[in-house]
Amino acid sequence: MGDKLFFTVKTGIKSIVGKDLITDDYIAIFELVKNSFDAHAKNVIITFEESKIIIADDGKGMSKDELQNKWLALAYSAKKDGSEDSEDEDSEERNSSYRDEIQKKRFYAGAKGIGRFSCDRLGKKLILYSKREIDKNVNQLNIDWADFENNDKEDFIKIPVDYNPIPFNLNLFPNNSKNGTILEIDNALFWDREKIKNLKHSLEKLINPFTEKNDFQIKIICEREKNEDEFGLYKSAPNKGKKYNERDKVNGYVKNAILDILKIKTSHIKILITDDIIETKITDRGILIYHTKEPSYFEKITHSEIDLYFLNRAAKLNFKKRMGIEPVNFGSIFLFKNGFRVQPFGETGNDSWGIDYRSQQGYNRFLGTRDLFGRVELTTNDFEEFKEVSSRDGGLVETAGYFELISAFELAHRRLERYVVGVLWGEGFKRKKYFGEGEEGNKIADNYRKGLSEDKDSDNLEIAKSNLGSKLDFIQIIKNLSSNKDIQIINYNKDFVNLINEKIDDNQKKFISDLEAIANHTNDENLKNNVNLIEENFQKLKKEKEEAEKRANEEEKKRKEAEEKALEEEKRRKEAEEKAKIQEEKRRLAELETLKKEKERAEAELAKIKAEQKAKEVQEKNKDLSDKLTIETKKNQYLNATRKTLSEDAEQLVHSIDLYVGNASTYVNEILSTKNITIELRDKVYSIKNNIDKALKVSQIIIKSNFDYKHINQRVDLPTYIKEYLEDLSISRRNIVIKTNNLVNKYVLINPIDMDIVLDNLVSNSLKAKAKNILVDFHINGKKLEIYYYDDGIGMSEKLINNPESIFDLGVRDSIEKGSGIGMYDVQKRVINMNGTVKFIGNNVKLKGAGFKIEI
Repeated sequence: MGDKLFFTVKTGIKSIVGKDLITDDYIAIFELVKNSFDAHAKNVIITFEESKIIIADDGKGMSKDELQNKWLALAYSAKKDGSEDSEDEDSEERNSSYRDEIQKKRFYAGAKGIGRFSCDRLGKKLILYSKREIDKNVNQLNIDWADFENNDKEDFIKIPVDYNPIPFNLNLFPNNSKNGTILEIDNALFWDREKIKNLKHSLEKLINPFTEKNDFQIKIICEREKNEDEFGLYKSAPNKGKKYNERDKVNGYVKNAILDILKIKTSHIKILITDDIIETKITDRGILIYHTKEPSYFEKITHSEIDLYFLNRAAKLNFKKRMGIEPVNFGSIFLFKNGFRVQPFGETGNDSWGIDYRSQQGYNRFLGTRDLFGRVELTTNDFEEFKEVSSRDGGLVETAGYFELISAFELAHRRLERYVVGVLWGEGFKRKKYFGEGEEGNKIADNYRKGLSEDKDSDNLEIAKSNLGSKLDFIQIIKNLSSNKDIQIINYNKDFVNLINEKIDDNQKKFISDLEAIANHTNDENLKNNVNLIEENFQKLKKEKEEAEKRANEEEKKRKEAEEKALEEEKRRKEAEEKAKIQEEKRRLAELETLKKEKERAEAELAKIKAEQKAKEVQEKNKDLSDKLTIETKKNQYLNATRKTLSEDAEQLVHSIDLYVGNASTYVNEILSTKNITIELRDKVYSIKNNIDKALKVSQIIIKSNFDYKHINQRVDLPTYIKEYLEDLSISRRNIVIKTNNLVNKYVLINPIDMDIVLDNLVSNSLKAKAKNILVDFHINGKKLEIYYYDDGIGMSEKLINNPESIFDLGVRDSIEKGSGIGMYDVQKRVINMNGTVKFIGNNVKLKGAGFKIEI
């Protein structure tokens, strides 16, 4: 037969059940406070120093044997095996009143035997002081957690812990108690004001804040923050400049602040579950809605209380006013087991109850965590069915008991939701078509639901109680409850079932029989009498409605007969008018035929006279026109070239020249765009470009006309020349409108090609700037001609507006351009060749785009 082998526990277990398992500083302190509660402490004081945290309580304390066999026993829980209070109960020194207290606290917050290792999370060293009332000395343990981290192969149970008995000091424990426990955690991380304040707020919710018992108090002390508590002011809205309220002070008792919130008048359901009864009570703004009892169908839950509050708009505002925080940021529906909170139920953003996912499935149909506030309180000794996950913020293990707890919560949630969504919001009676099908029924339902909108801000229930839709929906709730033979209706709100003065029609007739069923189930004689009155009113209204409809039908019949008679008379009148109109038309056509013949004769005579006069005028003007034609043709032949004079071969040759020269211009532009080109080379290349552009322009002109370019410089009326050139240019630019203004006469000796290229560049830039309109304005200033050019494009960018001279530098281009940045440089050079200047005068000068001034 083989040997027996045994597990050993190495030192690494300390971190696994300590700081590795409890990963949150707040939860670590929660665990230690829970141990004080389980030790029957009435007071716990948490003191923060620079590198030290001290947690002191006045609980029953521990003897040396208890320290050895219980506190130092990993994963052992006296609470779980029932021996936690056995020594105290057997002790003669223990007085009976304390024994009574023990009986009252027979349920414990912890039962895993690992909460004590939270100390490892908070600091590197621990000094523990503990004393029972009957002991003379105080038992002291000194633990350096680093001793367990030196060698991972060393046995956990072989690391010694220093023990010392020390004399008792009366001021050692809170409230001068003769018994208690102190945890002095040294080498702790620094806790700043904000972190301590957050701990205080979290501790508000640690012990069930929904109970009004005040037999367990937690106090926080931090000397360095007392001055800030006393004189500090809020630094941000809504309390900016005001002194801190008690809740936001670090020092002091952790108060059950939520009790004030629960005094807010709103919709509330309370469900009490015992081992044999489920009792449900809904109240709304202090008024009873209904109260029922039914047999319990839960097997694992033997005692639980559920309180859920629907936070309407008024309740949310009151919550924030009293607590200084919006309810959604405070928390929602908390779970308490044996008086202590179970994380993470109720945390902001947590949906452990599974209601937010459901509420997203339909607008205005379900209540989510943002709409609710409350608690589920479970009292149990069944640690297996209602067991917390080892990582203390992980909730409950999913056992059969856990699923029963979720089911109990859903019972409360669905019953409150049915009342709020149906009776208070009006979603029920609209969706269930209480006012009939079709558009008319929906319109009536919408009006009743709209009347409930003010209920969200009301502190009383009168709006809902006076709304017919809400009443009908409430009747359905009570009827459904009464149809379950296991549910006993103890009481319900009679105002919601009073339909005596309501106008019930055929769509709501079934509610009368529903009321009768409720009256029979509850044996309510008054309701039975009311049902008879409602039935009589219904029949009376029905008869009045039938008579009204009969009168309306008769009136409608008379109206239709009168309309038919009027239509017949109108028909006869129109026929007479049509006959008269035909006769009049015949007469008018005869007159028109006579006038037409007279007009044709007169027009023929007039045409003859005009022809003779025109022939005479043409003969007189021929000589004068012949002289002017030569001058005008010479002056404007470039712009008025409307016919071709070249042979087909010559035209093809010129087109080839145009192509070659155009390619050469592109290559020159690329050279000029090169960043590293020298100034000397740039000037020479630009001279080449200047001649290429002129050659390109000449080739275009030759194709169009027989323009004489033997003499390059010509004396022209420049404003007229520009006007006619732009008009010609606009023919090929259908997407832009070009106008000239204030046309003056000014003859200038220039090379027209230079002016053509200047205008081409300006118009091209306007098109790039997405302009739709161009305006050219002329002015005479002494001997100078001023030409103002405006467009309505997007204008120059801010970087160019701040340095306008750079617009004319070679290679500079705005972000709107896709070219090489040569155009405006070329414009300036050619204007200078014409003995002129050009400058940028800004955006939004006359049109919303760019503006330029050319002076010749």
